[in-house]
Amino acid sequence: MQKETQTKENDISQLGNVDQIREILFGSQSREMKEKFEKLEASIKALHDEMRKKIEQTQSEFNMRIESELETLSRKMKNIVTQQQNEFADVRDSALKQEKRLQNAMDIMEEELNTKREQLQKQQLETNMALRSEMDALKDEVLDTLNAKMADMNGVKLSRDDAAEILMEAAMAMKGTQINQQLAMTQEKKK
Repeated sequence: MQKETQTKENDISQLGNVDQIREILFGSQSREMKEKFEKLEASIKALHDEMRKKIEQTQSEFNMRIESELETLSRKMKNIVTQQQNEFADVRDSALKQEKRLQNAMDIMEEELNTKREQLQKQQLETNMALRSEMDALKDEVLDTLNAKMADMNGVKLSRDDAAEILMEAAMAMKGTQINQQLAMTQEKKK
C-alpha cells in the first residue's frame, strides 16, 4: 500500500512537473493565445455592438423615412380628395345653375306661348264675330233680295227653274262667288 501511495505521490509530483514543463514549453504561447482570444472576443463584441447600433440607426432612419413618406402620401391623398370634392362641388353648382337657366328659359317660353295662345284665341274670337257679322249681313241681304224679287213677282208665276236659279244666285252670293263663275269651274272640272 505504501507503494501505491508513493506511486500516487510520484504521479502527482510528475503532474506538477508536467505542468511546469508545459508552462515552460507553451506558457508564452498560451498567454499570447489567451490575449489574442480576449482581443478577438473584445473586437467581436465591439463589432457586434457597432453593428447593432448601425442596424438600430438604419432601422430608425428607415422608420423615419417611411413615416415621412406616409405623411407625404397622406397629404397628397388629402389634397386629391379635397380637389375632387371641390371639383364635384363646382360641377354640382354648374349643373344647378344650368338647371335654373333652363327652367327660366322654359318659364319664359311658356309665358310667351300662353301670350301667343291668348292672342290667337282673341283673334279667332274676333274673326268668328266678324264672320258671323258678315254672314248675318249676307243673310239679311239675301232675304232682302228674295223679298224684293218676291215683291216684283208678286203676281207673276215663277217656274221651278227660275226659283232654283234665284236660290242658287243667293247661295253663291253668300258664298262670295257668282253663279257663272261656279258653273265655269264645274265645267272645267268635268273636262
